[in-house]
Amino acid sequence: MKTGQFGKATVDRVGCSAFSLEDRYCDTAFPAYRFVPGRDPHPTSDPRGHSYHPPGTPVPSVTYVPPGEWKTSTDYLFGCDLYNHAYWWEAHEAWEGLWQLTDKKAVQGRFLQGLIQASACHLKRFLGGVPGVERLSRTSLTYLHGVIDELNGEPFMGLDLVAFVARLEAYYATFDARSEMKDNHDPSRYPYVCLFSV
Repeated sequence: MKTGQFGKATVDRVGCSAFSLEDRYCDTAFPAYRFVPGRDPHPTSDPRGHSYHPPGTPVPSVTYVPPGEWKTSTDYLFGCDLYNHAYWWEAHEAWEGLWQLTDKKAVQGRFLQGLIQASACHLKRFLGGVPGVERLSRTSLTYLHGVIDELNGEPFMGLDLVAFVARLEAYYATFDARSEMKDNHDPSRYPYVCLFSV
């Protein structure tokens, strides 16, 4: 697996044509497993969890990074890697740590909230949770469209939001509440987070 400096997984503004799942945006190791509720030990509350910290031990801190310095944010980049590799719960947690440090009403806060909701939506889809999928698909798009509108379609934190949201909407359109959705993640149509150098 390729890891290392930012840039190995960069793509042009056209989309994800050069993106490969062997590419990573940071060197942080993936957790031992992808947490799926009801199947795996809870990552932080179960002593068997992949991110468990016994009471009294320090929990890794998250560092706020302004949007223009996104390339230096290991937390943001790791969240992108986690999302791209279907660690949806873990991506949600990585981005939420950053989101907690932002102004929730500002562009960065709403952008991260949109990514968090998209990640949660994918996990709900994997679990077959139709009401959650419907709600989270709407809220994620609401946040991300709001950011697109405010930025007049300009990229944000290395992501071409117009292209990403188009891929996200196309993927959401494959949800069929009348059919069995559980375990139907489709990597060939999945809306990857493809960052590019600006």
